Amino acid sequence: MLEKISAVKHLSDADEVLQNYIFRNLETIFTLSAREIATQIPCSPSTVTRFVRKCGFDSYHDFQRYVKNEVSKLAGKGITDTISLEQIFVNQVFAENVIEQVEIVSALLKQSSFIYCVGMGSSGIMASYAARKFNTIGFKAMYSNEPYAPFLSTQMKDDKSIILIFSSSGETAEIIEMAQLLKLSDNQIISITNTHDNTLAKLSTINIPYYIENQRLPYNFDLSSQIPTVALIEYLVAFCFNRQ
Repeated sequence: MLEKISAVKHLSDADEVLQNYIFRNLETIFTLSAREIATQIPCSPSTVTRFVRKCGFDSYHDFQRYVKNEVSKLAGKGITDTISLEQIFVNQVFAENVIEQVEIVSALLKQSSFIYCVGMGSSGIMASYAARKFNTIGFKAMYSNEPYAPFLSTQMKDDKSIILIFSSSGETAEIIEMAQLLKLSDNQIISITNTHDNTLAKLSTINIPYYIENQRLPYNFDLSSQIPTVALIEYLVAFCFNRQ
């Protein structure tokens, strides 16, 4: 949605204010002239036209038409409903071998001395939830939403520790950097990502993917469902508890 505007780099302070104003007023911005926008911010009309060209538009009219079309698409599509619970373990959401993967991961988790659950943003909430569930059944676990947490230090390295990483995209730069460092230290990395074709999955000892539609808004806000991740956490915890 509006990638041409959100992807612009090297913005001046005035450009950032203008960009924010556009996203806050999507439903009306394409009805306003450059002078009217400049009055609202305030800035000069030339600042508006320069920003429009920086976004790759030949004219202000092209910018208005682009925004109007993008807003129309969003209004027509809307935000799709999250998947139903009945769909959780069908092949449309998980790979056919998901149960086998869960069994393997559960065995590793039971043998571990500590489980480090890591994620950022919504995935950080999933990491917190996973750590709490594992603690509930008597496993030693902690979570972090910071990729530079102390478990990277030599004091907390343990051959029997497991790093459980949650990432919807599997491409978050900070998470990838952390995974690369962990891989150099021969740590066991288990990741849960949306699809298997991403950098984090390739860096992991084991990756459990799920497959749902990504739903991202401007500025990369992620509204993708976390239901598959919650289901995997619940199933992993149940598997570990029932086979202790």
